[in-house]
Amino acid sequence: MRPNEFDHAFQPLHQVVIPHIGLFVGELWDLDAIAADCAADGRYDFWLTAAPLPVTGAVGAPVNPIAVK
Repeated sequence: MRPNEFDHAFQPLHQVVIPHIGLFVGELWDLDAIAADCAADGRYDFWLTAAPLPVTGAVGAPVNPIAVK
């Protein structure tokens, strides 16, 4: 059982934020490289963008995340 799974709802956060408020959800990010770079220079602020492909009617789309320091 997943931490956000309940007997009466599967992925309840997704069921609310995606269709009802249109929130883009980014999950399962591999942030080890940016974390190592931040630790190396002591600077922990960066801009992260990950625009999804504009697929009409889709519930998910691949992204190309970019982090800029």
